[in-house]
Amino acid sequence: MNNNLKFITRFFLVFLSGILMTGCSFFQGMETNVKEDGFLYIRSGAVYQEVLDSLRPKLENLKSFQSYADSKDFSEKIKAGKFKLIQGETNKDLLNRLISGSQEQVKLRINNEPTIFHLAGSVSKQIEADSTQIVEAIIEWAQENNPELTAETVKYYFIPNTYFYFWPTNGTEFVERMMNEFDKVWTEERQQKAEAMNFSPLEVFTLASIVQMEASKADEQPKVARAYLNRLERGMRLEADPTSVYAYRLQNGFNHRIQRVRHGHLATPSEYNTYRVYGLPPAPICLPNLTAVDAVLNPEEHSFVYFCADPDRPGYHSFTSNYEEHKRNAAKYRKWLNERGIQ
Repeated sequence: MNNNLKFITRFFLVFLSGILMTGCSFFQGMETNVKEDGFLYIRSGAVYQEVLDSLRPKLENLKSFQSYADSKDFSEKIKAGKFKLIQGETNKDLLNRLISGSQEQVKLRINNEPTIFHLAGSVSKQIEADSTQIVEAIIEWAQENNPELTAETVKYYFIPNTYFYFWPTNGTEFVERMMNEFDKVWTEERQQKAEAMNFSPLEVFTLASIVQMEASKADEQPKVARAYLNRLERGMRLEADPTSVYAYRLQNGFNHRIQRVRHGHLATPSEYNTYRVYGLPPAPICLPNLTAVDAVLNPEEHSFVYFCADPDRPGYHSFTSNYEEHKRNAAKYRKWLNERGIQ
């Protein structure tokens, strides 16, 4: 009887302990704990303590969350990602999101970067991969797919736009996605238009990059594109200011802020400087928007070869086929710059 009584007592105590622990876990799960709206970033391969350290300033009671997380074996179920935090959220709701991997997408913006190194630096601020990994992935893709591509020419595959990624994206995943996006953009129709112009895709994007840097207004880009094409057809130098600026920065550093193009910029000895060489530069001078690409493929019809920034219409240009008129337009613009002390 005594042995039976002891067994029953122990069983009851274990059973009661289980109920108490379950009840404790239940109440911990229902406890509101998140201080304010925000995000939690969990890197790939993160260990439990890292996650807790990241959560510490975001929770009212870290011990409460940890106790509840331990009861759900969270340390064995950690997933990388960018996770939303909602003010007043309970431990249970937060943990369920983390365990399920229900993460937020990142709006990844690609701008008109001048080089893949600038591109990588910008992108690395938006996804988990660092800039070195992104550059290495770009170079590796280029070497595997077209050994003739360089760090300069491979740029044209990256189309400025806003894309949706998950934060724990590595360099290879980023590049593969961008190549898929390029395939969507470089359609058979655009390819046929390029071929009709006797332009390779690289040449289209190179001229588009000059148009992009010259004409910020999308509605004027087809007009600027035609002016450059007219120069090419007539055997003239492009004499595009943005190419001389790019050449200067390649040699002197991209941290140079140039508000006004001077003789020193125009005289920069470089295959990119179209004041010194004929034809197109060897590669794009930036990542051009699709509007600039389409402007090259669908240029406005006119015979102008000269154009100059128009101070009366900021962002736009004055066009002419008369060199003397062009010099008057240029003098007017220089006067406008001088009056404002733009050096």
